[in-house]
Amino acid sequence: MYRTFVSNVLKSISILLLLLLPLSSSQLELNGSFVYTPKQLEAFKIFDDEQSESTQIMARSFICVPLFRIFNLELKNNMKLSPDESIAVSGDHTALGHWRLEKALPMKEQNAARTKWYLRVWICATQRFYYRYVIYTKNSEGERVLRRWEGQQVARMLQTYEIYRSPGLDIFGEAYPRSEGGGLRVEQGWLESEYVIELKFIWDQHITVDGLTSNAKFRLLLTPLNVLDNARIEISRYVYNKSAFHLQSQLGVRYSPGNIVIYRIYQSLSTRNTFRLSIYQAKEPKHSLGEVFIFPDQIKGSRGILQLPILSAFESPLGIGQLMLPYLVVQPMPQVELSNLRASFQQYWPNNWPTMDIGHRGLGASYYQTNTKFTENTIESFLSVVEHKGDMVQLDVQLTKDYVPIVWHGFGFYTARKDHLIQDRFDLHYVLIRDLTYKELKASRVFILRRWSLQEYTHLNVKDVTQAQRIFPKLSEVYESLPKSLGLLVEIKWPQLMASGVLESTQTHNKNVYVDRILQTTIRFGCGRPIVFSSFDVDICTMVRLKQQIFPVLLMSIGRSNIWDPYMDLRTQSFLQAVNFAESAEVLGTALHVENFLVKQELVNLGLDQQQVVFLWGNDLADEQMLEQFRAMDVNGLIYDHMDRVGPSQWKRAPFFKAHQLVEIFGGQCVAIGNSSSIPGVKPAKPTIWPKLR
Repeated sequence: MYRTFVSNVLKSISILLLLLLPLSSSQLELNGSFVYTPKQLEAFKIFDDEQSESTQIMARSFICVPLFRIFNLELKNNMKLSPDESIAVSGDHTALGHWRLEKALPMKEQNAARTKWYLRVWICATQRFYYRYVIYTKNSEGERVLRRWEGQQVARMLQTYEIYRSPGLDIFGEAYPRSEGGGLRVEQGWLESEYVIELKFIWDQHITVDGLTSNAKFRLLLTPLNVLDNARIEISRYVYNKSAFHLQSQLGVRYSPGNIVIYRIYQSLSTRNTFRLSIYQAKEPKHSLGEVFIFPDQIKGSRGILQLPILSAFESPLGIGQLMLPYLVVQPMPQVELSNLRASFQQYWPNNWPTMDIGHRGLGASYYQTNTKFTENTIESFLSVVEHKGDMVQLDVQLTKDYVPIVWHGFGFYTARKDHLIQDRFDLHYVLIRDLTYKELKASRVFILRRWSLQEYTHLNVKDVTQAQRIFPKLSEVYESLPKSLGLLVEIKWPQLMASGVLESTQTHNKNVYVDRILQTTIRFGCGRPIVFSSFDVDICTMVRLKQQIFPVLLMSIGRSNIWDPYMDLRTQSFLQAVNFAESAEVLGTALHVENFLVKQELVNLGLDQQQVVFLWGNDLADEQMLEQFRAMDVNGLIYDHMDRVGPSQWKRAPFFKAHQLVEIFGGQCVAIGNSSSIPGVKPAKPTIWPKLR
């Protein structure tokens, strides 16, 4: 009764104050509409309707305070807008679009340089609300396309009492400078109404021209040939700390054999362009040496290699050489329209977090080691990491023939018919996971061929064994069986092209569908926990990054090694190029084999100094002294076997992600990806002021 009386009194005072305001010509119209329109006064009607419908106290139904807010924004840090780009403000309030890009309020530019923007708007609020600034453009269908947005884990906050304060000035991308996850953070958008084509100069040799040596230097310029120039071309040339994508200049880009250059082309889903790649000699940049034409029907599926003639620019169509160019096509994830601007976890790894202890396939690789307690990549082995106070577990995932994500390390296994007597290895045949449906997989006999012996594991692939012990668990079963306080490093398997030209294995799945199925399974069953995706395939890391905004990505890499043969992709052949890729693709960081740092451990600073996450893996880490050395260097994560022997159980009180605050934070993933509308029992996030360590 008293609450209702106070509410009605305050509402009446608010209305009275509005009516007493002088209606001068400058106050009569704001943002192109009258102040006292039925739409703006509808908030007061909402108050009465909500009070009559229910006596329950709702988030914004208690007292509606009309708040006139002026948003002032400035672009700094050498940030410039393209002519087709605009800025909008989005937030959790209805007036700000409920984090939907299509409903965000566009701002107005204040100067000719388009570096200062403003927005005046009435907001009826009962409590603090959150907002972000976004940069967007419109495609040929008039749909908004997200280019860049503020990626702080906690959005900007505005209290209702700030109606009495000066609006101040916001700097795009800068918020909460003293807060972990704050500071300057601008992220690229995810794909929704566009797709991406990447043309990749990632091998030692791509261009062969008659009469020129193999180490000739060039300048490249890519041009769309359609009447409507609706393709956005960005380029990345790998140089340490200067590898970020940027718009292609009019002069093109320098290229010589061994350089890494990536063209990234954004196009509307309904657009297919023809492109011309002009090749100039570095010594004569004004006169084209030759041209290559790339037609839409030559780019098929998700990936491939173009073999194209280089035509003379003087005596066309005379062929003067050949271009070998791998490409990647990245399509939006199905139902990506459910994603919103509430939060991003792509770069969320506060640098005051401790070094994570990560169990390699659980307690360790078991098929080729005799001293591992549990079978690798089983739920039983994963749960043992929790018992020994590990923070995360690394697991391998791939798809069956019917696109079921399962956990298994190798690309296949040895098998035989059920009634066949096995005497030696020649009685077995190798079968690939991609060639079996999940039903066929679970009905198969399973053998692991070691150097001097043969071991059968069929007894762990049948229904009568407990789920925790079964091999080939579904990824969804793993998510449902493990506690959400256990972090997961999910490695997506894909066969690589070796430097010798030989493939590790073969894969016939469409790469976009392959990645989409794993992401969709994770969104449905795994969101709300610390999950980091990783892959030895650089393109898969790119795809995971471009398709969504809540799961961070690490590039797994061998780097320089005396143990394994190198891959063809130059981005995988050294730690430096892996760091450059992480900067270029805006992924979380890298996970390198420890062999790269045994001689010179301080090399890890190449990644750490760029605020990238660095994980290490390898057999050499199964040594307590080695683990402590890298912990002292602030390496972000250590992936190793035998956590039950050399792990942190003797000195760690609890796994890191068991902290209740972190469980709440990662619960925001489900809301940001559209899998949930709220986080049960969680209050709105506040910026946490933590000291930065690096």
